[in-house]
Amino acid sequence: MDVIDSIESHLSLKELLLNVKSVLSKSFASSYWVSAEISEIRENANGHCYLELIEKNENSQSIIEAKIRAIIYSNYYGMIKPFFLKETGSHLKVGMKILVKITLVYSEIYGLSCSILSIDPTFTLGDLAKRRMVTIQQLKEDGIWDMNATLSLATPTQRIAIISSATAAGYGDFCNQLENNKYGFCFRYKLFPAIVQGDRAVSSIISALHLVFDEIDNFDVVVLIRGGGATTDLLAFDDYDLASEVAQFPLPVITGIGHERDESVVDMVAHTRCKTPTAVAAFLIETMLNLETKVLSLGHEIMLRLSNVAMDYNQTLDKKLLLIKQNIARRLSQEEVAIERSMLNIHSLVKQKVSDELHRLELRENTLTYLSPQRLMSMGYSFATKNGKVIRSSKELKSGDEIETFFMDNSVTSIVK
Repeated sequence: MDVIDSIESHLSLKELLLNVKSVLSKSFASSYWVSAEISEIRENANGHCYLELIEKNENSQSIIEAKIRAIIYSNYYGMIKPFFLKETGSHLKVGMKILVKITLVYSEIYGLSCSILSIDPTFTLGDLAKRRMVTIQQLKEDGIWDMNATLSLATPTQRIAIISSATAAGYGDFCNQLENNKYGFCFRYKLFPAIVQGDRAVSSIISALHLVFDEIDNFDVVVLIRGGGATTDLLAFDDYDLASEVAQFPLPVITGIGHERDESVVDMVAHTRCKTPTAVAAFLIETMLNLETKVLSLGHEIMLRLSNVAMDYNQTLDKKLLLIKQNIARRLSQEEVAIERSMLNIHSLVKQKVSDELHRLELRENTLTYLSPQRLMSMGYSFATKNGKVIRSSKELKSGDEIETFFMDNSVTSIVK
């Protein structure tokens, strides 16, 4: 009997859900501020925006602890969308944490959902800043914060590995500025294509860095560039894994991510941060110009020092030549004096020698005169010769020899008997 009564008093599904709807409307206030993360978002042609909001476990981001469908009706979305973009520089997107004012909506057909009435952009910006500070602190605790910044740029810096999207305008501007620099510097570069925005950016850029590492001996520097974008469009560059790769990369990394308002974590750990891709090109050109200036200055200094050395050498040489000339002149003067003295001595000796020889000759002449045949013959002496030879002994003669006898005034021929 109770079963029959219960069957007759049953509720339809609609009646039950309407009761639930009535209880919910009476039990909850008209609106709440709720923080959540966007897991899905799409705009409808009718102007409405449909979202799925979730809350993840703090210890494990892969565990979803709560989830609800949400809608921003066109009359609200038309105001919320431009306001959020103006304040944050970004559109609402998957993975973004938001603080929204909602009302609970229960439909007997579609179930529980919520309607978003307003949004607080400062919460989103604060969450991004908090995430970045956590990343920065972790990099510092890991001891890798300034590793890339301490690397020295190669001299010269001409071989460049570029990580960028091949279709990015910033990439084209960068290449054009390098190739058409007014100084005529030559650069050799290679593009390692990567996605530089969105959910796949982190893994894509890290993969490109690994490819550069495989060819590391071919490059002097890595350039990471992309065009301008909103702050939240650049969330990938605040990622810990990407920043860690850049910080520990063995080549200097120069960033030109194309935004000026904020500095990403990757900018902070890179060797050099430039505001735009063209600014990176200008930096590399300036680096080459500074090197050229240093080389020219060094060359000028070397030439100046060589000139000074040559001048000093010439002055020293002139002094030595002058000293040599002075020594030669003094030596010549001394030699001239010595020669004059020697000449005087020689002249005196020659004169004495001549005098002595003359005296000796006189003595010999007197002796010869005294001993001459003419003098002896004038005293009555004579001498005989045989065959033209003076006869000194009678033993030299024999009977029949013809001899010639000389007297003072004449000679006679005789026959020996």
